[in-house]
Amino acid sequence: MQAELDVALRRLHETARLLVGSTTHGDPAERQRLIESVARGGHAKPCWEWRRVDVDREIWQRLAPARQNSEDNEAGALYLPRLEELETELLLLESLGRTKQVRPMAARLFGTGGERLFDGAEQTVLDAAHDILAEASPEEEPKTIPATSNADINLRDLMLAYAKHVGLHIAVRVDPHLIANAAVGERTVFIADRMFGAHEAQRLATHEVYGHLVSAYNGRTQPLGIFAIGTASSYGDQEGVAICLEELAGFLNPARRRTLAGRLLATYAMHAGVSFGDVAQTLVDEHDFSPTESVTLCTRAFRAGGVARDAFYLASWLRVRRAVSRGETSLAELQLGKVSLAALPETRRLAAEGRVSQPTYLSNLARRRGWTEEGTRSDTSPPSLATSLTRVDAT
Repeated sequence: MQAELDVALRRLHETARLLVGSTTHGDPAERQRLIESVARGGHAKPCWEWRRVDVDREIWQRLAPARQNSEDNEAGALYLPRLEELETELLLLESLGRTKQVRPMAARLFGTGGERLFDGAEQTVLDAAHDILAEASPEEEPKTIPATSNADINLRDLMLAYAKHVGLHIAVRVDPHLIANAAVGERTVFIADRMFGAHEAQRLATHEVYGHLVSAYNGRTQPLGIFAIGTASSYGDQEGVAICLEELAGFLNPARRRTLAGRLLATYAMHAGVSFGDVAQTLVDEHDFSPTESVTLCTRAFRAGGVARDAFYLASWLRVRRAVSRGETSLAELQLGKVSLAALPETRRLAAEGRVSQPTYLSNLARRRGWTEEGTRSDTSPPSLATSLTRVDAT
């Protein structure tokens, strides 16, 4: 029964993952046109075409039996909520490009930014975003690191060095149509075909390898398949884990915090019905983002009719950070697999019964405890990029 349930969960997950692949790419020429429009102060209007992805009938037919098996499973409290999420993701996949259908489902899965930051808190995530933008000054790092080349230092080699440090065997591929700077698959890091800052390159490697891939590899060592697929809400909380690792490494600088806040503002405005052009222009005029940054933020929020996963980056970072700093959990525990904060009580019960093992892979950053101002410590300050390629444990 367990094997049957995990096979069904894997098939559902593999299909739902098409949502990511279908919404993370864009046309570089269209991107440039939008940037030039915003730079002129014009009302940028994207010309995108997003096609729905039909889900095979066989996939839909797996849902009901999987739910039934979960009800009798010892880990059913983890499986059932994730199956509910997967059903919504599949419906979203079949609705791509249809704004009226997409946005309510995206809000349900990822939030809008208007949610309370913590239970019982008066401040919303949107309030936190405005606070960050009021305090963090704009800054721009020179883009000197290529995605890959014959040069001594490039992002591809940096990713591979980070992976080697924790014993992971990964592939790194350059994707010229990637909207984000980087993204991960099961065992692959995809990086955009563009130049990166030295600080930015190390942050990306920390986030993708020490964060996402370490959790993914640990999840595949667990006897229960749910930890490889991810518990309910783990998509967001694992972003929080990755950003906390950025902070511990000293890479969560004002520019990065501004980006997280800008994503939140763009997402919230999109859900409020503001147009792409108005949001883009507001980010430039009122929050000092460059036209390029503004278009990137808006493209992520408005893609495929509004599949905006960006609200939870800021929210999850602050929530995971708070839980770790208060001793309620640790980054190591959250990297037993793809685990969410909400899943911790059930995960701990299963661990006590011997159904969950300790993480096999763990970066040195996740082993460290304690926080200081801005999340950095003298022994985690970023070394030079050249040093990091040969001594990754220094980051």
